[in-house]
This record gives sequence, structure tokens and C-alpha cells, in this order.
Amino acid sequence: MTSGEKRLVLSIVGALTFASVYATLIMAPVLTLLSDEFGVSTGTAGLAAAAYGGPGVITSLLVGPYSDRFGRKRFMVAGALIMGVFTILSALAPTFETLIVARAIAGIGGSLIFPNANALIGDLFPYRERGGAMATVIGFNTMASVIGVPVAGVVAEATSWRVSVGLVGVIALVAGVGLAVFLRPSASNINEQRIWAMYRLILRNPSAVAAIVSSLLGSLYWFTWVTYLVVFFQQTYGLSEGTASTYSLTLGLGVLIGSQIGGRIGDRIGHRLVVAGTIVVSGAILLALTNAPPPLLVAAGMNLALCAVIGARFATNTSLMTEQVPEARGTLFAFSSATASLSTVAGAAIGGIFVDTIGFAAIGVFCMVTALLSSAIVLAFVREDPLEVDIGAA
Repeated sequence: MTSGEKRLVLSIVGALTFASVYATLIMAPVLTLLSDEFGVSTGTAGLAAAAYGGPGVITSLLVGPYSDRFGRKRFMVAGALIMGVFTILSALAPTFETLIVARAIAGIGGSLIFPNANALIGDLFPYRERGGAMATVIGFNTMASVIGVPVAGVVAEATSWRVSVGLVGVIALVAGVGLAVFLRPSASNINEQRIWAMYRLILRNPSAVAAIVSSLLGSLYWFTWVTYLVVFFQQTYGLSEGTASTYSLTLGLGVLIGSQIGGRIGDRIGHRLVVAGTIVVSGAILLALTNAPPPLLVAAGMNLALCAVIGARFATNTSLMTEQVPEARGTLFAFSSATASLSTVAGAAIGGIFVDTIGFAAIGVFCMVTALLSSAIVLAFVREDPLEVDIGAA
């Protein structure tokens, strides 16, 4: 594949991951509106975010080996269409229960996208170029935070949360059609008998298992905070929905800046140290922000800083994982996606309990502890040099 074709593929994958991240985050700026309309607490409204991640725990694990066998395209296109249709249906939900069901089915589609997108980049780019490629895709999907969350909050305040959610579904459908038209199909030579052997191959690899566990903890840290970011600015500083969503711009801007820097630094000095260090620094900033809230503008700056640091981890962590078991990238990222889905559910649920009871200070402490555990696992158990394992022995 030529460099021009690779750039086109990166753009297409970036657009699709933009839609996927947008669908994940769309509930954050409208939680208060959901709470008011359906008569539930803010923490309970957070289940609308958790429901999206729940199905991915199972779906990703089932699909992963078949992605390695049949190629990435069919799963990415199917995921985009399912996510788009059911996100639109969730915008039309007459009850809170219906909303949860529609979001859960949309999450099945969403769970097909990221494992295949990350594996595809690993297939196309050599390891020492992979951080930059990952950073490019993350730059695309981070725009969902930069543009999507603030715009969703403003649109919801001006019209309805249903309009904001419905627009996400439309974007997903457009991205899916674009992918179907422009991405070449591909397939591997892995046969049916060896598909389930890939799971054993990964589970017998201590470094790969450690990378997955560390990613789970990192995702748990992130979703516990980001699900209630807008609510934090609302409750702590007395802001309206739209204004609080505008301050959440710092999330997307921070991740966008950090991912572009972190991925390229990782390509130069190695991804492992960047992965381990950034999450601890980010967690320390969050601990200070939630336990001793500063003036509003300072708080916005602190959130920008913590998101930039964690954004550097996103690109480097994904690049690090691509080389753990190269012959089973789709399966490995299926594990990773399943843990991310589990973290979405757990983070939204844990954060909701803290918001409804103890408060945001507890979120800061919880995230700091989670960050330290994630960093320790990377330093102790994850290898960075390419691993060569014979799949036939699995």
C-alpha cells in the first residue's frame, strides 16, 4: 500500500472513530436533562452512558479472532451501521428503560470499531511509525471531545437532548458508508481450527495479559472521571448545562495535544515509560482538582493539563499493545476493547455512586489509586521489544 493510500485509510478510520467516541461521550453533557425528564438521579442517569459499554464486554471477545481471519472492514462497517441506527432510536426513546436498551444495542456496534481500527493500524504501519499513526487517528476521534461534547451540550440546552443524540447517529451512518466505499477488504490466512488457539496464545503471554490489565485500569480511571466531567463543573461552580459543556472543551483539547506529542515521543524513546508515567501525573492533577477545587479558570487549566498528559498515554499505550502478539492483533484488541467496555460500565457506575453520596473528592482518590496500579503493572510486567511466538504451539 502506498503512503497516499495509507493516509486515506487513516482519514477514514479517524472519521469512524470520531463517530464512535462521540457516541460514547454524548451522554455526559445531557445527564442533568435526562435526570429531569425521566425523574431519576444524576447517578442513575449515568447508566445511559454505562449501557453503551456493557455489550462490548462479550461482543468484542466473540468477534476478535474472526477479525484476524476475515479482515477488519466487514466488522467496522457493520459496527458503524448498528451504532448509527440504534443511537438514532435512543434519541426517540419514550422511557428511560427504552433508552438503556437502545444504547446497549448501539454499544454492540461500537464495540466492533476500535479493536479493528487499532489492529488495522498495526497491520499497516511498522512499530517505530505506529505511534505517529495512532496519534493521527486519536487526533480525529479526540475532535469528538473538542467539538462534540460542547456542541452537544449547547444544542441540548437550546433544543433538546434528543436532537444532540440523534445527530451522533447520523454521523455514524455517514462514516460507515464512507468506510464501505473506500476501504479495501482484506483477510488473513488463519484457518478455522486456529482461531480459538489465538485466545490461548494471548492468555499464555504474561506481557500481553499485563498490558490488557493495565489498559483496563487506565480506562476505569478515565471513564470514572469523564462521564461526570460536565456535572463536576455544574455542581462545583454552579454553571448551566451549556456553559459547563463549554468548559469541557478542555478535555478534548488536552487529549488532542497530548496524543500528538506522546505518540511521537514514544516512537523515539519507547512507549512503555510514557505509558507508565503519564497516567500517574494525570491522576495526581485530578486528585488535586477534585479535593481542593481552585477558581473556575484555574480548574479549566488543570483539566486541560490532566487530559493532555493522559492523551499522551492513549497513543503510546495502543502502540505498545500492537506489538505484544502481532499475529493475533485483532484478538488482542478484542480483549482490550472488552476491558474498555467493562471500564465504561464500571466507571460510570462507580462515579455515579460517588457523585450521589460522597462527592467528587472520592472520584479523585479512586482515580489516583487506579492510576498507580496501572503504572506499576506496566513497569513490572509489560515488555516493549517485539514478541515472537509460534501460534502453532498454542
